[in-house]
Amino acid sequence: MYQLPTTTLGRTGLRVTRLGIGGGYCETADGYRAALDCGATYLDTARSYRNGEDERVIGEALDGRRDGVVLATKTGKRSAADARAELETSLRMLHTDHVDIWQLHFLNAPEALAQVLAPGGAAEAAVRAREEGLTRFIGVTGHDWSLVARAAATGLFDTLLCWYNCAMKEPEETLFPTAVAQRMGVVIMQAARNTRLLSESGTPAPEQFFRYVLSHPAVNVTLMGLRSEDRFRRVAGALAERATLAPEERRELEAYGSALRAAGKLG
Repeated sequence: MYQLPTTTLGRTGLRVTRLGIGGGYCETADGYRAALDCGATYLDTARSYRNGEDERVIGEALDGRRDGVVLATKTGKRSAADARAELETSLRMLHTDHVDIWQLHFLNAPEALAQVLAPGGAAEAAVRAREEGLTRFIGVTGHDWSLVARAAATGLFDTLLCWYNCAMKEPEETLFPTAVAQRMGVVIMQAARNTRLLSESGTPAPEQFFRYVLSHPAVNVTLMGLRSEDRFRRVAGALAERATLAPEERRELEAYGSALRAAGKLG
């Protein structure tokens, strides 16, 4: 087990490792156990990942070790009734009586944000679930940084999950200031742009992309999906030694990412 760096996840007060486990790619409980054995304490999944199989496998992996994990899941439903039904299913699949963070998922259009915030929307279910102890905190996720910023500005959400990396720096201006003002926990996905930033030569090293994300003062946690257990172990070991980049390293990685983005290689 590595001694991963830890941080306080914004106003939640939760103490978490700065490297978290991203769901949706690993198909076995043993794979998730291996990532947990690296020392990571933040685990993120969603009801929709692998048609619900991800939560089932994670529930199996967490048997006997739930107390040591900050567990987050998501609902993509927009009405309170549908979201509540998904939460109850999530709790059964995850073998737990509560999640630490329940996130309203994939708010990528103004209509989606309006739906969840409207009377009878999923936000009502989230608030009720928090009052009942089914979730401790409420989060929001999305790919549209300006829309996630609008959600953050409501003050409802304790955490956010968005993409950010050395080639996609937009949230530094469009989202992070609002998140900091709201004292939100900031969790980042796609630090390596779903492996598209990784080079066949191994230079830059995979861990550098995660160090880049963690070097920004607004960021608490970076997720890494379990596409490769060996790569997860490598990154975890590297972050245990050093979690951030020097200014010159940041500039070099930004130049690398900018070139790939300009060449249309990041999708």
